[in-house]
Amino acid sequence: MSCFAAFVLATSSKSTPSGSSAASLIFIVIIGLAAYFLFIRPRSMAARRQRQTLQELVPGEEVLTASGIFGTVLDVESDRVTLETAPGTRLTVLRSTVARRMTPTTTEDEASTWPPAQQDGAAGGEEAVGDTTDGGAEDEAEDENTQPGRGDQGGVG
Repeated sequence: MSCFAAFVLATSSKSTPSGSSAASLIFIVIIGLAAYFLFIRPRSMAARRQRQTLQELVPGEEVLTASGIFGTVLDVESDRVTLETAPGTRLTVLRSTVARRMTPTTTEDEASTWPPAQQDGAAGGEEAVGDTTDGGAEDEAEDENTQPGRGDQGGVG
């Protein structure tokens, strides 16, 4: 027991400088802010966008449900949405199951499509490096005329 008491007295007699406790507090605050900006804020913003999307549904828009069903909105009620999935086929789903709108709402979405459109220089009959769409037949004919170990003689025997 005396060893334990001596250890407690030795550790309690050491005074910690106030600078280290302030540094620890700043470190904890920085970690908390990082967690907020990396995890909490993006989720709350996504939830806000989803609520706004559900509130702005109007007939005629194409939507995607959470289960992967595409449809055109026919009617919007307080908690239900009626979708037309095929001509003459109607589904009534909960409003909360609509995942997103498929109808483009702004022209910025079209401008930021990926992959970018093909450049005019490559479209003018020039073949891109590594393009094998129509060169396959020529490659096979060349392979038939050459044999390993015969050099430039080709298939002549």
